[in-house]
Amino acid sequence: MTGMNERETLQRLAKEVEGLRGRLNQIAGQLEQVDAVLAEHNVTEAVLKSLLQHPSSSSTAHVSIGSGVSLPYSPGVEEGTALVDLGSNVFGERPWSDALSITERRRVDIQALRDELAAQSEQTERQLAAGAQAFNRLASSLESNTAAPASPPAPLAESSHVPDEEEALAPASTPAGRPRRRGMFGGELTLDD
Repeated sequence: MTGMNERETLQRLAKEVEGLRGRLNQIAGQLEQVDAVLAEHNVTEAVLKSLLQHPSSSSTAHVSIGSGVSLPYSPGVEEGTALVDLGSNVFGERPWSDALSITERRRVDIQALRDELAAQSEQTERQLAAGAQAFNRLASSLESNTAAPASPPAPLAESSHVPDEEEALAPASTPAGRPRRRGMFGGELTLDD
């Protein structure tokens, strides 16, 4: 693979990893919201079950108990009624047992949504890990390729003369007086070379 293709692949992987991180954060936010709704439904179910176990008690006002369910004033009734949000802010009066079954069905549906989001989160985490590993491998490979010299140094011919410091620091002469092409950082190879 050429250096240009490796860099393009590295950039593509970086974008994919960043996109997956964003998706994972989005799913985590959705899971948090769904968990709050599930907790509310659990409380509502507990209140309705408690009311059904003690039918002689009744509520004395319209009290919201969560999940779009509120209890109206209804003294002396065996099983009280609850105002239930049937959707689109339309409320209907239902016996406590019906309100409980509606709430239970909603909780089951919301739990299924939560399970689906959790599965998406796990899949996204696996994809993120795989993408990050591929990115790291390619980045290491690219780094080691650019850190290694392009060609091995040529052996000294016929002379065993070792240059002293002044000779080593003096600029090398180039044929025809043309300046030698250099990278941005002295004579080192850069990503543009």
